[in-house]
Amino acid sequence: MRDINDETTSPRADLGWYMGGIWLYFISAGIQGVIFPWIITIVLHESSARVGIAQMMMMLPMLIFTLFGGALADRMELRRHLMRLQLIQTIPPLALAALIHFGFLTYHLMLGFGVVLGILGAYVMPTRDAMLTRVAISSIRGNIQRAVALAMSGQFLGQVAGFLVGGTAMIAGAPSLFVLQSVLLACAAYTTSRLSPAPASERAGVRPSQFADIKEGLVFLWRSDRLRPVVTLMLFSGVLFMGVFMVLFPILIRDVYHGSSPEIALINMCFFGGIGLSSFTLSRFRPIRRQGRAIMLAMCTGSSVMVLIHFNPPVYVVDFLALCWGLAGGVSMTQSRAIMQETATHEMRARLISAFQLGSMGGGPIGALMTGYLIAWLGPLDAVLVPVALMVVLWLSMFFFTPLWQLEAPRPGQ
Repeated sequence: MRDINDETTSPRADLGWYMGGIWLYFISAGIQGVIFPWIITIVLHESSARVGIAQMMMMLPMLIFTLFGGALADRMELRRHLMRLQLIQTIPPLALAALIHFGFLTYHLMLGFGVVLGILGAYVMPTRDAMLTRVAISSIRGNIQRAVALAMSGQFLGQVAGFLVGGTAMIAGAPSLFVLQSVLLACAAYTTSRLSPAPASERAGVRPSQFADIKEGLVFLWRSDRLRPVVTLMLFSGVLFMGVFMVLFPILIRDVYHGSSPEIALINMCFFGGIGLSSFTLSRFRPIRRQGRAIMLAMCTGSSVMVLIHFNPPVYVVDFLALCWGLAGGVSMTQSRAIMQETATHEMRARLISAFQLGSMGGGPIGALMTGYLIAWLGPLDAVLVPVALMVVLWLSMFFFTPLWQLEAPRPGQ
């Protein structure tokens, strides 16, 4: 196998092009994060249960296809593969903009749009993240924690910029914002084309099937004392909290605080901006040693935020609480991704990334559906207490029955 450094021609430039692609891609994702729930919740005025179903349908393809996305990426030249996927992603927003312009906006159309985006995202995410370690090794001397923190800060601060743009949906209109999404994705494809080639490993040509690849990655993950507890915690916390964020907050803004797209955009900006700020801050300091402890302590913040929201504070307090939750989320997400990148081997990096993303995102569809029906049954302010109680049980189980609390970063040379 050739050394990774031999595969790059301008390593310093690679870091800049990679980060530029991250920003452009997630500005587009931020726009999507506002206008999709805005159309479902405000424009179509759907019930909380149907909002939960819509958000579930956007995330469900990640659960089904992400392992196949990782297995395929391990066989491909990553730069060309990612560029091709990003260009394909420009098509659905353009098609939806045209359909809305000609008066064909329906709930089922939005469901179909969400499914298509989810499928494409399941192939894009492991491909893009698999390139990160190569860029880190060639550009910043293999500092994986810093590379992950920089990528995450670009991801979430880019989303904040997208939320700001998406908040203009009432003025600009959905079709124009969907067109802007496509333009941003095309620009992201261009930045990808400027990266150095990222050939597949030499084993790519001798693997028997994608299913065998997937099994190999899952077996490696399950046998790893570092990865197994992290993915387990991410999976169950996704069930408990991702649905809360994606379903409860839009309903809360509409039914309790009587807001619209600007208020949905602001609460998204606070949450994801907090993740981006804490990730960027972590990139400026020495790597965290006790990674497992940092993840578990940060997880406590989400439960605290939910308890405080139950008491119906003013909307600006809810925004502040979302910011605090995001700051803690940046710590847990940065450290969990760093553990995965540090542990993964070059030959199966994309597959392990996809398995990690399955654990991180796979609980989202279940949580979104569960949250939608909990809100219909209990109301938005009481529904938040259910995931809080379950999170306490999960946290104690992880503390007493897994090695996560003792998990530390590998020492230099290990």
